[in-house]
Amino acid sequence: MRYKNFDIVKSNKIDGWFMTKCETIFGESISDVMYDIDSGELENLIDTPVTIYYMGEFGMGLNKIEGKLKNFGTRKYAQYNSAPYVSFVAKRKRKTQSLQKSYKPYMVVIMGHGHPNPEDGMKLLSDDGTTTVSQYKHSSFSEEWDNEADQMLNTYFSDNSVDVICDYRHTQGFNSYNN
Repeated sequence: MRYKNFDIVKSNKIDGWFMTKCETIFGESISDVMYDIDSGELENLIDTPVTIYYMGEFGMGLNKIEGKLKNFGTRKYAQYNSAPYVSFVAKRKRKTQSLQKSYKPYMVVIMGHGHPNPEDGMKLLSDDGTTTVSQYKHSSFSEEWDNEADQMLNTYFSDNSVDVICDYRHTQGFNSYNN
């Protein structure tokens, strides 16, 4: 599923709430969808510079993106009642992108740019000058990826004054199944 034309508007259902309005693209058809979010602070956070840390595909390594926040929250997605998502415009880009996580979510959004890069998930096996051979440090979906990411983020958060906007880490108690 792809999204386009993100917009944040006041909710037409609940006073004081906001919603994202976007178009979802299913093959050739486009349909409007709206997701309510409960955040009185959202107006103040729109276009705030943020750093987003999230677990990569197949649970293999922490990734980092810097950009401007457009929206965040949880919403129903497949069988998950509270699947976290974040919409943003990446640095040096013009179009809004969205990250959606479901089973065992791992996503943290913090204020500002210039936060540390995650450790590389690859290890070098050999390099003879013409051929380089490397492999991932751990197997896919291994708990070691979560442990390394938690250690890096928790150490950084405890050693620095960091404003965390949202923390959707299953390792810290967040569950996509609950409301």
